Amino acid sequence: MPMKSMPTPLPSLSLAIGRTGRVALVMWMGLVGAVACAPFMGSGSTASPEATAPGVLAAEIDAILAVPEFEDAHWGVVIRSLESGEVVYTRNADRLFVPASNMKLVTGAAALETLGEEYRYRTTLSAGGPISDGAIEGPLVVTGTGDPTFSTRFLADSRDAFRAWADSLRARGVTRVAGAVIGVDTAFVDPPLGTGWMWDDLTTSSSAEFGALQFNEGIVDVDLFPSQTTLEPAVIVLTPPTQYVRVMNDTRTLPLGSVTTLSIEREEAGPGIIVRGEIASGDTGESRSVAVRDPGLYLASVVRETLRESGIAVEGPAIHYSAIGIDDQQLVTATEIFSYFSPPLSEILPGMMKPSQNQIAETLLRTVGREIGGEGSASGGVAVIDSLFSAWNLDQQTFRMADGSGLSRYDLLSPELLVELLTHMDASPYRDLWLESLPVAGRDGTLEDRMRDPPLVDRVLAKTGSLSGVRALSGYLTAPSGERFVFSIIANNYLAPSSSVDRVVESILQMVATIR
Repeated sequence: MPMKSMPTPLPSLSLAIGRTGRVALVMWMGLVGAVACAPFMGSGSTASPEATAPGVLAAEIDAILAVPEFEDAHWGVVIRSLESGEVVYTRNADRLFVPASNMKLVTGAAALETLGEEYRYRTTLSAGGPISDGAIEGPLVVTGTGDPTFSTRFLADSRDAFRAWADSLRARGVTRVAGAVIGVDTAFVDPPLGTGWMWDDLTTSSSAEFGALQFNEGIVDVDLFPSQTTLEPAVIVLTPPTQYVRVMNDTRTLPLGSVTTLSIEREEAGPGIIVRGEIASGDTGESRSVAVRDPGLYLASVVRETLRESGIAVEGPAIHYSAIGIDDQQLVTATEIFSYFSPPLSEILPGMMKPSQNQIAETLLRTVGREIGGEGSASGGVAVIDSLFSAWNLDQQTFRMADGSGLSRYDLLSPELLVELLTHMDASPYRDLWLESLPVAGRDGTLEDRMRDPPLVDRVLAKTGSLSGVRALSGYLTAPSGERFVFSIIANNYLAPSSSVDRVVESILQMVATIR
């Protein structure tokens, strides 16, 4: 395809890279003739042969990546035409990068290709004793396989499925449980946190614990409002409401005009949280999300509460099977009452990809391991993915996977690997579902507020990735000409604001869309 005339550099790029970068771009504009023949050299920068490609477009991209703000950054870029296979631009294509949530592309592709779009999770309710005169004479046993959909991402209310369970019990004549509600989550054998996760992130929703039983994405929302009386504690509301999360309220309400300073931390052990600080009268309220420990017990506790609210008497407490042992006679002889099935993977996959939901990603990795490899663990899932990559002729030497979500800094892969994976999925029988699961520029998911103007709005379908010093975007671009491209752009080890990196990435994609 013949090259079009070179466009003017984007104003947003100038704003993103600062005064020094603008000087570099001005210099570049004055050296256009030279740049068209050789890579642009920024201060302290060198260009390797693998960082070059013929044509004006490659020179433009070289110039952007060479500005001083990013001279210490590690950039990996591959942009390829899906139609012709032509490599439009490449830099450090086979080098290893921390991918952040771009790892979800690997997890999602593996889940879709091995489990199929109709795969559903099964949760079983069993009676740990005989059923007589409307009562289970023993515990109600809830056994999970990892269903990640007991949340408002999939339900109007995160407890709606449990209310339906109460209806099903009543329909079978059960109105009382004489024992406990026991949660059994042995389908996964891993600890409830990913390998290499940062300890100081563990209270956040992005690092919520996961397991074969999990509820509300492993979090509780804490809403705080001022009391109507000065110096009284703030009003604290939990969503979903539950007695499982104990709250220590060490707050007070200050007069109008005061400064609100609130903090929430978890107790050293157990599900309790501590709320400290001050809130000003007249404050409209604040909301925080806190990760809740022990997802299996969290679910069992809310199931018990919901059954009681729905008119099913539950006389025992909520407990995790580990408190009695998996060989306990009540569990071994428990008789299935009914099973509940999740929405299909075709609905779960977008629920992971578009918002970049970590708990679902970790669940899918372990589900692949359990269903295909026979072990519900991260290593079991990775072993299956290694086999897939071999079958797909992907280079496993440029890939190391520690978790399913990309939250671990032990994860490493190359931009070339992601482009090959994306190319494979574009030819998959699940292609349409795969594309529909990705965030759309300017429309939804993690790209809702990015690339909201032509020529990129609606034309970029891509997965984002973000950690401190890591920014990634990999996916597909359809140019106004109709030509489709697959790309992966990853930045590691930068000190500039992540918003600046985003603008550079988007400027590169705009150049591709404009020149091609």
